[in-house]
Amino acid sequence: MRSGDSFKVVEDNSGVVAAHMSLLPDSKLLLSERFREIPAEWLGPTFPSGVPNALSDGNVTQQAWASQSPYYKPNANLNGFLTDTAQYDTAAGTFEMIKYPALTTNEGYAYGNGAAQMADGGILVAGGDQKWNLSYDGVIYNTDGRRDIRTFKDGVYEKIAEMNWDNINSEFSGRWYPTSITLPDENVMILGGHHVEYSPNEPRANSPSYEILHTASAVTAVDPPTNVSLLQFTFPVNANPLAQVLPWSSPPKVFAFAGNRSSIISYTDHTEWALPSLPDDGVYPRSFPFAGTHFLLPLTPANNYTATVWVCGGVKRSATPDGPDPQWCSNCSQCKASEMCYSIAPETGNPTWTGEAMPEGRAQSMAVNLPDGTIAIFGGSSIGHQGGNAGIPIGETNPPKRAILFDPYQTDSSKRWLFGATATVARQYHSTALLLPDASVVLGGSDDQDFANDQVNPYELRLERYYPAYFALQDRLNINLTSVLATVGYGQKFILPFTSQSAQTIKMVSMIRFGTSKAAVNVDQRMVGLVIVHWGVDKMYVESPPNANIAPPGNYMLWAMDNRGAPVMQAATVNVRTGNWEPDATWDSGWTVQPKSSTGGSPLAPGDAGSGAREHTKGHALAIAAAVTVSMVSFVI
Repeated sequence: MRSGDSFKVVEDNSGVVAAHMSLLPDSKLLLSERFREIPAEWLGPTFPSGVPNALSDGNVTQQAWASQSPYYKPNANLNGFLTDTAQYDTAAGTFEMIKYPALTTNEGYAYGNGAAQMADGGILVAGGDQKWNLSYDGVIYNTDGRRDIRTFKDGVYEKIAEMNWDNINSEFSGRWYPTSITLPDENVMILGGHHVEYSPNEPRANSPSYEILHTASAVTAVDPPTNVSLLQFTFPVNANPLAQVLPWSSPPKVFAFAGNRSSIISYTDHTEWALPSLPDDGVYPRSFPFAGTHFLLPLTPANNYTATVWVCGGVKRSATPDGPDPQWCSNCSQCKASEMCYSIAPETGNPTWTGEAMPEGRAQSMAVNLPDGTIAIFGGSSIGHQGGNAGIPIGETNPPKRAILFDPYQTDSSKRWLFGATATVARQYHSTALLLPDASVVLGGSDDQDFANDQVNPYELRLERYYPAYFALQDRLNINLTSVLATVGYGQKFILPFTSQSAQTIKMVSMIRFGTSKAAVNVDQRMVGLVIVHWGVDKMYVESPPNANIAPPGNYMLWAMDNRGAPVMQAATVNVRTGNWEPDATWDSGWTVQPKSSTGGSPLAPGDAGSGAREHTKGHALAIAAAVTVSMVSFVI
């Protein structure tokens, strides 16, 4: 157990259930939920349209309760227009409902989208769902947002493009639960998902491809889909695939994971190489609806910016599936969560998965990179998994609420994995978690709340903060936020100013990319260590990441951590893009002082990594490129 950390409920009404959460500048959040309505199980033998309802569970008592329940009505926070989206200000504790660009039969509904932090600091919102006969304020809405590509920036939500669409086969077109990532060239890959909500018996539901949205050109355009073998092989358990831009591959490549398989996608020449699968350990494939969580270890000069991907938890095949579908991929509400983690370094010469156990099993949990180099895992379930309508969980009556803390640089196994504090609010399906610029973590969402009583409000609007143990450390330093650069390019030396004369106590400087969180997935977050060139009394001379493969373009939180393991009180927001590059700042040699020795904290700090470290990194890049080339040829599909 780690002492000193804590949770606190900081908001009772976030506006909407935070099933999707994206970090915006000024510590604001973009949140969205699914539209509220009576679950199909409790609607009776026919839908309001008269169509037979095969999902009805026949529980007349529950149907009568749901028909009169105040919970299965439009969100009470709506004010004159229908939406499922809000902007929440964490500093002011207020929310603003956000109007959709449109809600029509061929555009709109964004639930189940794949969001990404864009190079310019906006949020890309790709794909969504369809909803028919939804009533609000006397109007019936029919809306289908599965093809839509939207952006949200500076409070403006707009549609900018459409994904490729099959008009003849429109029922099985578009994307629900895709993954979107910003690429080094500032374009965006929209990967995988399903054409409709989870339908494991319907092969046409699979969307085993990616599309590239060209945002860097004068005209926004979407490339035709490119098939992905990984997603062909892993249907139906392949929605919300994991994806990470690899630091050293040239031309740039993306690591992808779905089910229990992984591959490397070369999107510039439309090729793909298979990597090893996870071992058969009695666990369901680890994508929706049986996902665990995932994270990327910090990329630092000390580890030559080597990417190591971790996949943790999931759902054991420990009980008989009990859903309406008899196949193996049906619901298993009594299946226990797995405690196993596996890690892989995809760009090494012989990439393999290595197993390691967490202190307890978790499914559908949320992992967050903290600025001290550790990883915190929140929420999830120890029985059951993702899925289910609001108020009808595929889970348990007492889900785990303790944080799990992982220090990847700790060699003592008794200290490598620890339990942290216990949260107030349970977080299972449709929960989210993001690092904030004050070094706390905000947790939101969940619409399957009370697992012992199905006649309560399932829509969780409370936001809770997690305060890691470093909040107990006194006299944490402050970056001079009025003087630090707001934009930087790659390989650019700049001055990091502080408000006190204690800069020589800084052990590590890093950037953590703004995150987007949904359904146990956050592929945007990435921690990148910076080279410390010189220490001064009240300033430092640091170098930004070498290239856009290591640090994909977008907004980052700029952190400094002292020799106690305490990050600064508030990170600076820095936009990193190739076009932001400026000549190196001038550093006077008379400002240079020696750093003070370390007294604690994570050992991941690069130390005084000057030109020698940079030359070593260049050599490492060439060695990895050669190794990956050899390895990938042997795995070609």
